[in-house]
Amino acid sequence: MQPDMLVKLETILAAANEKGWEADTFFVMSGYRTPFYNAAIGNTTTSSRHLYGDAADIYIDQDRDGQMDDLDGNGRIDKEDARALVKLIDELAAEQPEGWVVGGASAYGSNAAHGPFVHVDTRGYSARW
Repeated sequence: MQPDMLVKLETILAAANEKGWEADTFFVMSGYRTPFYNAAIGNTTTSSRHLYGDAADIYIDQDRDGQMDDLDGNGRIDKEDARALVKLIDELAAEQPEGWVVGGASAYGSNAAHGPFVHVDTRGYSARW
């Protein structure tokens, strides 16, 4: 992992705790990926930020049940919880805290293999999808 990415993750984690989301760590579903592994999971692009070590797919799971916590407080675990985390990332991006590197962020919902999560990276320009 690139050092800028680690700083960004620590900044987001601190902000999550300041917001009142109890989180002693992020669970990282995916960080750096080798080209072989990236292709094996069906990612056919050669520009995935995971290939450069400056991306992470993360979620908060303080209750350790294996999925994103209910960050938006609606009583459900769904993509809205990932969107709440992306909203926090967008707020930080607007503030530009020390060490912040502009990058991408996107919320993903659940599928048969995992619960909701957030992609975040330090690609050097803002991207949302």
